[in-house]
Amino acid sequence: MRKFCILLCCVFTLAFVMSCEERMNFERELGYQEATRMCPKIEKLISEARHGDVEAYDALALCYRDGDGVEQSDFNMMTMYMLSCRKSGKNIEDVIKTLDVNNPLRLLIDVLDRPDIEQAPREMVLKLRSLSPADALVYDAIYTFECRNDTLAALQLFKEAVEKGSDMACILQIGLYERLGYEDKLEQSIHEYANRFPVLYVKLGKLSVQRGSERSLEQAVKFFTIADNYGMLTVSGARELLDVYRILGKNGRIKCDQEEIDRLECLAKYE
Repeated sequence: MRKFCILLCCVFTLAFVMSCEERMNFERELGYQEATRMCPKIEKLISEARHGDVEAYDALALCYRDGDGVEQSDFNMMTMYMLSCRKSGKNIEDVIKTLDVNNPLRLLIDVLDRPDIEQAPREMVLKLRSLSPADALVYDAIYTFECRNDTLAALQLFKEAVEKGSDMACILQIGLYERLGYEDKLEQSIHEYANRFPVLYVKLGKLSVQRGSERSLEQAVKFFTIADNYGMLTVSGARELLDVYRILGKNGRIKCDQEEIDRLECLAKYE
């Protein structure tokens, strides 16, 4: 399971000066409309998650698991659980073990949790094919890449799994692009899936920070903010956003009040 969890973890322009109030107005133009249309229960949990509340992370995970107030998503569920574990010190592997044994994500992890993917029990693979054909294609893609060394065939299988609705196919496809050094396809796929999995906006923010220009840093603020508005700003994302604010603040590009700085500093800390 550790190998899969590591893979899972690996996969995470303003023309004027903005105050925090102005930034909140700007957020609505960046796709925050969907978040603001969420039911009061979800809005409340997101507000608490934006302050690093572990119970809110766990509650949102259950909402994503069950499709309660949000669109059902195994990956968004795992995102919230991983944020909870990062803040509380819990082990994500223990959380995974609490999932029903017939949960497609749990089953996929169990199938992939081998030093050699060829060691996956045949009966377990057949069960995965029966319960979630889309996620079975993820297994096929990884098998094809690792055991047959056929990158093109593996990417095609990931594409088919994505089309059939597998969350994990989207994420592991991104991971494979990164591993292969396909930078254009990597960023294109992150943009494509970010609205579906808001934590990917953190990755887009990091890519913008790496470019280093003032305009890129302003773009990074946009991306980090969208993730934050879904309660999915990671510890490292909060740290980078703070750094960007400090850089742009010195240049007079962005103004942010102390309350917001304090919130981000709290979010950036481990418990």
